[in-house]
Amino acid sequence: MGIQFKEVSFQYPGWGKQFFEALKDISLTINDKDEFIALVGETGSGKSTLAQHMNALIFPTSGTVEINGVPITAKRNKKIKYNSIRQQIGLVFQFPEYQLFEETVEKDIMFGPKNFRVPEEEAREMAKKALNMVGLSDKYLTRNPFNLSGGEKKRVSIAGILAMNPKILILDEPTSGLDPAGKKLLMNLFKSIQKETGKTIIIITHDMDLVYEYTNRVLVLNEGMLEFDGTPDYLFHRHDIDKWHLDYPATISVLRAINDKFHYNLDIYQKTIDAAVSTIAKAVQS
Repeated sequence: MGIQFKEVSFQYPGWGKQFFEALKDISLTINDKDEFIALVGETGSGKSTLAQHMNALIFPTSGTVEINGVPITAKRNKKIKYNSIRQQIGLVFQFPEYQLFEETVEKDIMFGPKNFRVPEEEAREMAKKALNMVGLSDKYLTRNPFNLSGGEKKRVSIAGILAMNPKILILDEPTSGLDPAGKKLLMNLFKSIQKETGKTIIIITHDMDLVYEYTNRVLVLNEGMLEFDGTPDYLFHRHDIDKWHLDYPATISVLRAINDKFHYNLDIYQKTIDAAVSTIAKAVQS
């Protein structure tokens, strides 16, 4: 069924009797299958706050968030099993250290399934499968997660959420701190998971290159308001995204600059560096 926001607003308490409105009258629908969504906007625009509403980590000040048919409002309903919701909507934090705490990778990944009363041996198999899904071999199961590289820690933290088999996977700045090769490796991994499982994946990111190349839907937040909900192609064909403090992907920016300087008429809307280089080469050879 997915997630539906119905006129959702959220306020954080400020000094004295003041409040900071982080979300303002948000309405949108996210399917639980076959979507690869980017959630973008400048720092402080409300991205992480919106994501935390998606699995009931926080509750709206007004409006309703409906998660797989279960309505979440400002008033906590004691009949709702919130942990069950958080199992269905998996959230991976930006810093893997927030999620890693056990002495071995296996125990860390097993923690979620065991918390939902999965038998020990079944949880162990789920951990192994999830680890393989993120591209790490069984030899990592016995390693201490805190002795891994930054990229490996990210993968293990993702595996810990995948082991619970969520319908929707939310990743907060999953490629931050990685070099270009590491980013590409991780994004190809997400694309593969999305294709193989049919899960909806949502990434919170500032990297417009990744948004343009990999995702099929973009949500733009600005000062707590949902300003855009559409395809990356439609977003980057606009000429006013700077008002939302967004940059254009490097391919578009570079090809546009070449057109301006050398009076070419290149098709600037290329999603990958290889495609952009090929476009330039054809123009030079003609």
